[in-house]
Amino acid sequence: MSEKRRSQRVSENITIQLVGMQPGASSATAQQARTLEVSREGAMIECRSKFEPGAEVMIHNPKNLQNGFFKVKRANLSPTGSAWNIAVELQESGDENFWGLAEIPDQLRQPAKNQP
Repeated sequence: MSEKRRSQRVSENITIQLVGMQPGASSATAQQARTLEVSREGAMIECRSKFEPGAEVMIHNPKNLQNGFFKVKRANLSPTGSAWNIAVELQESGDENFWGLAEIPDQLRQPAKNQP
């Protein structure tokens, strides 16, 4: 069964700070990462470390100084094998335009229509 998207994704390369717990770690780690795609409810992110589905992460967006709390939905090794692509879902943020887009594309304003 495939997941249904609540909103469209748009390609957007934003450098972010990703903070989360690695499996077996006793403290959180921070790393620079970047978005590949963003939506109103989440993003696909490229990062150095694998995060397990269900893990909670905090993302700091230096573009607009916003922090948001996200849940990892899935993690896959990137096609090059040198990074991880993780899908995250927004849990809480202080701003409707968390990604700090100068103009919010129409795709992000409207809910997706039954997209897998």
